[in-house]
Amino acid sequence: MSISIIIPCFNSEKYILKNIEKLKKVIQKINYKYEIIIIDDCSNDKTYEILKNFHLKNKNIKIFKNDYNKGKSYSLIKGIKKSKFTKIIIIDSDLPYFSKLNILIKKLDNYDFVLINRRHKKSKNIGTDFNSYQIIRLYIGYIINFIIRMYFSIRIKDTQAGLKGFIKPKNFLRIKFFSNRFFFDLELLLYFIYKKKKIFSIPVFFKISTDSNIKIFDFKKNFEVIKELLIICFRQKI
Repeated sequence: MSISIIIPCFNSEKYILKNIEKLKKVIQKINYKYEIIIIDDCSNDKTYEILKNFHLKNKNIKIFKNDYNKGKSYSLIKGIKKSKFTKIIIIDSDLPYFSKLNILIKKLDNYDFVLINRRHKKSKNIGTDFNSYQIIRLYIGYIINFIIRMYFSIRIKDTQAGLKGFIKPKNFLRIKFFSNRFFFDLELLLYFIYKKKKIFSIPVFFKISTDSNIKIFDFKKNFEVIKELLIICFRQKI
């Protein structure tokens, strides 16, 4: 068996090597042939330099760098296009929901698309230190997901969790995606739904992180999020 793991990253110098080693141990334990593809989205710290040196001693690790900051969605698409295996894992560089990775990989033997679903009926928010930031972010997430579910008539309540796996379509290079930054996860899920593929949701215990690239009071970035979502809504309905 073989698998490609795609990791977009930005300013991840503090933990990127430690997390790659964690991934390697999991994959080696289940005896998979693997590659880890990391796309650095033009970090302004030493992430790329650290990865470049690490790559010299680890041939299963492939490193690419965007020439300017192009967004998470662009980086994921780029990494998937460069992958050589059919079974694909996409995961954020801080390895969210890492404890579910083994389950997710095994589920790909029987399903075409597997995702972490924080709004699954068996999922639970175990965060106990709620502050105003977390409460606002939680409700913004609910609103965005409600819009997505109503507009596209899908039952899945969580499209944006940072760990997913899927079987790469043979025509992946020909699929047109409209997201560059925020909503590739949504577009990819919609593709599998419209193609009537088998999809599985994994429940998870989770905490709401205050460490996010999307800041609540960053009006410019929030405008970009809304704009990209509207573009996808319009294009997907054409």
